Amino acid sequence: MEIEQVVKSQYAQIFRETDWQTFKMMADYYLETAARILKKDINIDYKLMGRNIQKRLFIGIGTELLLKALFLKNDYCINKLREGCTGPKKPIVFSLITTESDLNDKDTYTLNPFIDNIENIITTDDIKKLKKGLKIAKVFRNKEGHVAVLWHKFDPQNYTDIENSIKEIYEKGFNEKLDFQISFENDEEALFSIKKIDTFI
Repeated sequence: MEIEQVVKSQYAQIFRETDWQTFKMMADYYLETAARILKKDINIDYKLMGRNIQKRLFIGIGTELLLKALFLKNDYCINKLREGCTGPKKPIVFSLITTESDLNDKDTYTLNPFIDNIENIITTDDIKKLKKGLKIAKVFRNKEGHVAVLWHKFDPQNYTDIENSIKEIYEKGFNEKLDFQISFENDEEALFSIKKIDTFI
């Protein structure tokens, strides 16, 4: 067996609806860390660069885990089908899976299929706006996970778009009000605070 498969086997699991809380807990952690991490927390010479890379990488990881939590919570399978098995190449509800042995316990869908199919779970007035922030987070994760650059063109609107998308998912997907602001510019306050929405008011 190839070493990649040996190590993948250490993580092998068919994720169930009940696993959503673990994914959500870690999404909360990564997103809060992205909001709050400071230059003083970075132990390389280029502290600002390191902080900014860490923020963008954690935004992307947190977003992926959040969407996986959302789909699991709504009874969608996040595991891919095994190679050679026929079926949709996107997350589907467990009730539509006829043979569980067709599921690949070593591989889950990547971020894109969750973004592309989020309207199956979240009802919103502007699906393009919701997806925009998620797609930015996806690019951050991909780029910061694959390259290292000393300079990156900063567009504050990118972070506003991400914050708005993430807050909407917390509200509509988890019934939580999220105060979320990623501290990037000088004197910009970091915010990450979750409150359960009282559905009886």
